Amino acid sequence: MRHDTEVRSVEAGAPGDLFDRTRVPELPSGVVNRSRLFHRLGEATAYPITTVTGPAGWGKTQLLTSWVRSPECSLSCAWLTVEHSDTDPRLFWPAVMSAVARARTRDRAAGGAVDSVAPVVEALLAIEEPLLLVLDDVHLFERSAVESELVRLVQHLPPQVRLVLSGRYLPTLPMARLRVEHKVYALTGKDLAFTFGESAAMLAESGVDIPEQVASVLCERTEGWSAGLRLAALSLLDGLPAEDLLHEFGGEHMEVAEYLMAEVLSRLPPDVEDFLLKTSICGRLTGDLAAELTGRDDSMELLRWMARHNLFTTAENPRQVWFRYHPMLGELLRSRLDRLGSNAVRKLHRSASSWYAAHDMPSEAFDHAVRAEDWAPAENLLGDRWLSMYLDGKLMTLRELIDRLPAERVAGSELADVRTAVGLALGDGNHNTTDSALTGAGFDSYTGPAAVPVTQRMEAAAHEPAKPAGIEKLIDEAGTESPSSAPALVVALERARLAGDLVAAVCIARRLIALSESDEYRGSATASDLQALALQQLGVTEFWAGRRTDSEAHLREALSVALDNGRAYVQLGCRGQLVGVLTPQNRITDALREADDALTLVREHGWEFTGAAAELWHALGWAAYMRGDLDLAEQYLDGASVAVRRQDAAVSTTVLLVRGLIVGLKGRKRDALAMLESAAQVMARLRARYVFADYLLVERARLRLAIGDVAEARALLEEYPDDPGGPVHLTIAKAELLASDGQPEPAIQLLDPAIRIGQGLTDQRLQAIVLLALLQLQGGNEQAAVTTAAEAIQVAAPEQLVQPFLQFGKPVARLLSAAERNGSPHRDFTDLIRARATSLWPVNAGPQLHAGGVDVEEPPTERELEVLQALDGLATLPEISAAMFVSVNTLKSHLRSLYRKLGVGSRRGAVERGRSLGLL
Repeated sequence: MRHDTEVRSVEAGAPGDLFDRTRVPELPSGVVNRSRLFHRLGEATAYPITTVTGPAGWGKTQLLTSWVRSPECSLSCAWLTVEHSDTDPRLFWPAVMSAVARARTRDRAAGGAVDSVAPVVEALLAIEEPLLLVLDDVHLFERSAVESELVRLVQHLPPQVRLVLSGRYLPTLPMARLRVEHKVYALTGKDLAFTFGESAAMLAESGVDIPEQVASVLCERTEGWSAGLRLAALSLLDGLPAEDLLHEFGGEHMEVAEYLMAEVLSRLPPDVEDFLLKTSICGRLTGDLAAELTGRDDSMELLRWMARHNLFTTAENPRQVWFRYHPMLGELLRSRLDRLGSNAVRKLHRSASSWYAAHDMPSEAFDHAVRAEDWAPAENLLGDRWLSMYLDGKLMTLRELIDRLPAERVAGSELADVRTAVGLALGDGNHNTTDSALTGAGFDSYTGPAAVPVTQRMEAAAHEPAKPAGIEKLIDEAGTESPSSAPALVVALERARLAGDLVAAVCIARRLIALSESDEYRGSATASDLQALALQQLGVTEFWAGRRTDSEAHLREALSVALDNGRAYVQLGCRGQLVGVLTPQNRITDALREADDALTLVREHGWEFTGAAAELWHALGWAAYMRGDLDLAEQYLDGASVAVRRQDAAVSTTVLLVRGLIVGLKGRKRDALAMLESAAQVMARLRARYVFADYLLVERARLRLAIGDVAEARALLEEYPDDPGGPVHLTIAKAELLASDGQPEPAIQLLDPAIRIGQGLTDQRLQAIVLLALLQLQGGNEQAAVTTAAEAIQVAAPEQLVQPFLQFGKPVARLLSAAERNGSPHRDFTDLIRARATSLWPVNAGPQLHAGGVDVEEPPTERELEVLQALDGLATLPEISAAMFVSVNTLKSHLRSLYRKLGVGSRRGAVERGRSLGLL
């Protein structure tokens, strides 16, 4: 009786309080409809129990309130907001019955004393219709008498009742068994975190008008913490500009700090707060690391306790090995570190650095050594780890780490060479070393031989033997001396590669390999890393020097070592360059196979804009150009233009060359010429002959011829004698020049032997064959033209080399038709040529086949070509406009554009020009 009297007296004494606690709370203004979580809560009603847990201010109550009040919740709801007094069963269970009674005006529970769980379960069993029972703030039950009785409630919950337990954490319940029995549905803080869309919507509902970028930063910084976002909104409503908020809003922000102090730190025992303070110097923690910092043997248990209690502490995975604090709590704690004193803080950083170093986490170890101003260990860490970071593509990170050391300690040390190597790899000209090679666009500090003039390179190319001269003789003559340390050798090798100096590259690569075999490195992972780097850089240099066979061999050897070592960035560099090596050799299928593996690496590691990717993009652009897919080629070249390092003259030259060739094929000859002239200027920075030097010079001459600058084209070519055994590309240009002068027979006589014995790439030889066939066809020798065209198709079809056929415009269509009439076995390939030419023909006729050697600078559109066809008749302008279903004014607009592109001023001139270009 005494217990019943006490219960009745309590109930009688606080009717207003209980009334408020058993009512579904009111919603504040600015609440966002969180449909994704409403859907989850709807799914949860299929389970007897739903748990909603998260740290303070994570939006638990607000979510449940808005859902219960929404049409998406179809159940009657009994709600109880738990208070500290509810830890007494004599007060809690009557409060539960009051909540149920308020929700169920019919079928009231039987009267009588209610001071334990049994009568509540009995009363709930008597309810006929489904009921949702929400208990909010259940974390208050921890270690109370109610906790054990709550276990009985969840174990004997009537089937028509759905129980929602919401709080910062759950009291001790048999959750594992309930999960196994599929009786519980859980929503955690991770689920409750506001997404970007929800964050933006909440800020907007609060009356805040900010750019999406600001909303995104706030969402990321708060990690979707509801209270944090609302505090940000209040600051903005108080007049703080959005830009200022981004600088100020964090754990040290006054209102955020007050909230975290009140809701988190002030509720913790002093020893736990001290633990948080000391461990806050680390972004991530394990029990062992926390014990190293605090001296507490129970550190792991304490971290798990804080994570379970949602004290803004989360485990990074279910194994609960690594933990981290919410960024804003971490910032607040670090702002209070001065309470420990500067010496104590430095000691903490030294301890953290030692622990990270012992656990093979060099970046973290270095960071804490720097924060402790412990310079010697920091330098040693970088000295031991720089090569692996360099070969893993962590160039930005490595640069940032070196730049955190005092400049006077870096200067004169091996780290200065490492910094220079990183700068070269990144194309960085803005750092504090004295390496003048990085301060300009060229190689001002390079001490190799002077650049060879373009004309001399061409002359050498014209007489270069099929097999390059022995490199050993050149090395002996050069007598190149190499530095002794690994960082200095890496710098020297990178400079030799960028300058195209094959002799220096071979010498330095050999020195680097010899170093890897020395006692210092023999048998270590560093030894094979040095070998992979030396072989890769050597292979790249060999390619740009024209030694494709040696290049492929060394690149494949480097790739094998990099695969064994797991060096993905080196693998990317090797595979990307192999695409470039294989494509000019008419091995595009093999090249694209390498490209697939390279693209996988790029996507997995986010290396789209690295120097290694630049080599891949330009090579893929070249391959797409060879196959006539000009739009795809330009997309790849766009990527190369962004990624290429500014010191990389070879790649930069090739990007400009291929882009110019594409623009030229599209009819914009003057733009193409400007690009190739720029490419020649970049090429002049190289200290050795560029592999595509002859290609570049010849294409400049051909473009000069195409725009009518015959004299300059002739001047570029006249100093090179006719040599059928020399570069076949040079012979093509000379033959085109002869054809434009009305001398097709001499052109044929020049081409015929060059096709058989001339030197050059497959696409160059194919262009020579196609040009020969066109000249034979133009001269009336159709049978010879068909035979020659069949040879070109036979060579080009296996690798789909379309580009050589696109070079000569619409007359090739006639040649293809003639070949097909004579039984060409590659009809699919000739159809592909026509498909690729759709956007180019008929505007892009070859320069040697139309009057004056002049081509259009900008192709007419399809509509303008229709107008041109109509002009070649007797219809008047009104008649033409009517036939085309356009107004006369629109027709005149087409005419003005057409006349401008054709360079004429009249209808007759347009027709005559169209005939000369093969458009009519």
